[in-house]
Amino acid sequence: MGATAVFADGSTAYCSRLAGTDGAVWSSVQGVAPNPDLPRTATPGPSLGDQCIGADIGRTATDANGNAIICTNYQWQLNTGQTPEHRWADDQRAWSDCIQTKTTEECRAELNSGG
Repeated sequence: MGATAVFADGSTAYCSRLAGTDGAVWSSVQGVAPNPDLPRTATPGPSLGDQCIGADIGRTATDANGNAIICTNYQWQLNTGQTPEHRWADDQRAWSDCIQTKTTEECRAELNSGG
């Protein structure tokens, strides 16, 4: 393995190990060549009820059962067209909006009381 040659189209051919075997093949891939006979495994995606991170808020996916799901409020939920929630960012936005027109004390009282 490691030898090189040239394919009929002029591209470089590498003597590479065939993935999942000890056999060698000529391949356009140097090192380990893909093996079409190996089963392809799907990368598992998120599932309904799984936790998600803040960077995923608003991201959509399809779970293993074919359900459309969305990351909202740090959890994958059924996507029913809802606006995704990001409580920390929503709280920060509310504070920023409030402080534009009110004092710090007024905003603390209003936002901490839910009013």
